[in-house]
Amino acid sequence: MQTTSNLQTVKDFFTDAEWDAIDSALADYQDYGERETELMNSIGDKMYKLFNPRYQDENRHPASGAN
Repeated sequence: MQTTSNLQTVKDFFTDAEWDAIDSALADYQDYGERETELMNSIGDKMYKLFNPRYQDENRHPASGAN
């Protein structure tokens, strides 16, 4: 289960500069083929969830009906 606490632990594992390097590397990786593009999209979606405050707020209060 992805809780806000778990997401924060993952987010805090790398510095902002390291996350920027990962994001940049993924942008280059997608150029290697279809499979690589699919992997980059999957990872990119997960990174979006890490850094999107709205997603984290909805997970914190799932019964609130906020969407």
